[in-house]
Amino acid sequence: MARDHARIDVHIWNDEDFQQLSLLAKMLYVQLVSQPKLSYAGVLDLAVKRWSRPHADVDITALRAALDELDAARFVVIDHDTEELLIRTFIRNDELYKQPNVLRAALRVAFEIESPVLRAALAAELRQLPADVTGPAPAFAAAALEAGARELPGEVKAAMSIRGTTRPPATPRRAAETSDPATPVNQLADQPENPLANPSPDPSPKAQGEGSGERETGEPDVPSRSKKVGSPARAREAAASAGLAELAPQLEHDLAAAERPSARQRRRTEAERLVDFYGAEVPGRVRAQLAAEVIAMLRDGIATSVISAGLAVWSTKTLPARFLPELVGERMRATRTGAIDATGRERDVRMIEQFEQLRTDAIAEDDQDGVGAIVRHAELRHADAVQIDAVLDAAFGELAAGQAA
Repeated sequence: MARDHARIDVHIWNDEDFQQLSLLAKMLYVQLVSQPKLSYAGVLDLAVKRWSRPHADVDITALRAALDELDAARFVVIDHDTEELLIRTFIRNDELYKQPNVLRAALRVAFEIESPVLRAALAAELRQLPADVTGPAPAFAAAALEAGARELPGEVKAAMSIRGTTRPPATPRRAAETSDPATPVNQLADQPENPLANPSPDPSPKAQGEGSGERETGEPDVPSRSKKVGSPARAREAAASAGLAELAPQLEHDLAAAERPSARQRRRTEAERLVDFYGAEVPGRVRAQLAAEVIAMLRDGIATSVISAGLAVWSTKTLPARFLPELVGERMRATRTGAIDATGRERDVRMIEQFEQLRTDAIAEDDQDGVGAIVRHAELRHADAVQIDAVLDAAFGELAAGQAA
């Protein structure tokens, strides 16, 4: 059911992370939180053109840049491959977890998320919910989301019946109307107005960075669980006392896994080390954007020696953080171009043109034998003249051998 209004937390304007955003990014965040189709899990379909319609004086490129800014600052998590956006702290900071019916609805709709990036981000958020309020269901759902479950698993349904040991404070309710007869009345009664809240209770630039599919910054990090985000022991005791003792070992396993550093955590730690070690001193938001770019390159397998050289070069220039991959790319290409003189470069270009012309002719003539087949099916990555020369030598050698026979 589409929402008809949203609630804004007035304290957002005192949050330092929010204050550091540009005016357009602040406006866009308010717009996203007030979207009528925002799900209980905090997910929206990515629709930048639709979001730009109310802003006749704003270029869509500028709006995309503002969205990129929100992503870098970890206010949202985006996957452009699946065209989904997550308002990262929606469940936690809007306190939906304090309303059992709404929390159940959020967990159900969470399994409709396609993006593994968003699933990982939401799993991290679910693990931060206080288990003594929610019971073990969010921790079970987090593990199932990361495992790729497409429907609400049975163990999560069972865990939903376990209430926390602490009763949350009462939340004001409002009546709601719906045309969907399948929506329970008590769920509608618990439906909250949507507060605009800061992205974390204690915002820090170090918590920012990873999450954009467009910039390939990878899955958001999964923070380790601490005493501040709930009591695992209480959750296990609640599972046992509710007659679901068989779920307790799985919950313990999930919580233990949450405490172990993941690959994405290690990437973040290494990215922050590189930025702090080789980069210039910059504001926290720029540091977060640099870390996001470094995380993406680490995921691509680029050596830290090359990334660090790019950071050192970036620190001497007046360029935005998003240009860091370009500088790293220059360093990567330098080893290839520096060893070739002008004559050799011209020879390589002619060889590449010859190769592509042979391939084009082979496709046009549907040549499945000899040179045509070899050229058509050559699988090269980042090919240079030496590799192309080897392919052509093999092709012509095979042709000569066939003619001699």
